[in-house]
Amino acid sequence: MSVKGNVVRIQRFSVNDGDGIRTTVFLEGCPLKCRWCSNPDSWSGIVKLAVSKDRCVGCKRCVSVCPQGITSLFDRKQVNEKCDLCGECIKRCIQDAISQMTKEMTTDEVIKKIEKDFIFFLSSGGGVTFSGGEPTNQLEFLRELVYYFYKKGIYTAIETCALFDFEKCKDILEKIDHIFVDIKNMDDEKHKEYTGISNKKILENVKKMATLNKSMVIRIPVIPGFNDSTENIKQTAEFVKENVKNPKMELLPYHMLGLDKYKALGLYDYIYKFEVPSKEKINDLEGVIENCGVGVVRYK
Repeated sequence: MSVKGNVVRIQRFSVNDGDGIRTTVFLEGCPLKCRWCSNPDSWSGIVKLAVSKDRCVGCKRCVSVCPQGITSLFDRKQVNEKCDLCGECIKRCIQDAISQMTKEMTTDEVIKKIEKDFIFFLSSGGGVTFSGGEPTNQLEFLRELVYYFYKKGIYTAIETCALFDFEKCKDILEKIDHIFVDIKNMDDEKHKEYTGISNKKILENVKKMATLNKSMVIRIPVIPGFNDSTENIKQTAEFVKENVKNPKMELLPYHMLGLDKYKALGLYDYIYKFEVPSKEKINDLEGVIENCGVGVVRYK
């Protein structure tokens, strides 16, 4: 039976999330609250009704048809408490100022959307990447999709923060071809401060995933003032060298591409701005990694 899940978006023709041409499935839900997150539309606990203040002309057509009696779509408390994403306000808006950022889908619906891309996967060595959010947050949904593509011989990858119950996820990971996993910071206290969660289980799960002998790349989102010190990068590279066979790492420079999503979802209290690291800084840190005997890759 087809399983239902919440999908943020399905991004076709991606070249940043693994080898070849890929289709990336972004799933809702994540246990972390990273201050630099570029995908707040994947967070749990908020209604994903996005409203653009720039487009809105204040005509109030949207609230005039709201079955839940919401009086302002800019009142996020009302939206989060009452909105059931019925879509009536979206239909009524003449400015296209309102959109729904997640959609409930069945695995059959996701598969149907992706099947048309199989020819591109085969010709380019690409496949399907599961991202988020944290894909393992919707375990049964992820499991059915991974098993399906495994049986079809489609190359799959996952982007994970590694904060999950390994034993519950092991069968899924065993059928995935490539694992991208983030290590945000080796310092546990800093990790708690900037993500809300300890890094201990994450590091344990990296070690466990390494025993599966899968192709694996450890990623670091480079956030100035948080984890861009030579010491932290060196400690991370040494950890990877010690625990991962054929160790590889990728540095992902901080960007502000998710800023409009925060504004559209009324998440102004969660907007943190960091400096964008220079190319020279990234090059220097990549040199630190290579000096530790770890390979550097770039998918971006």
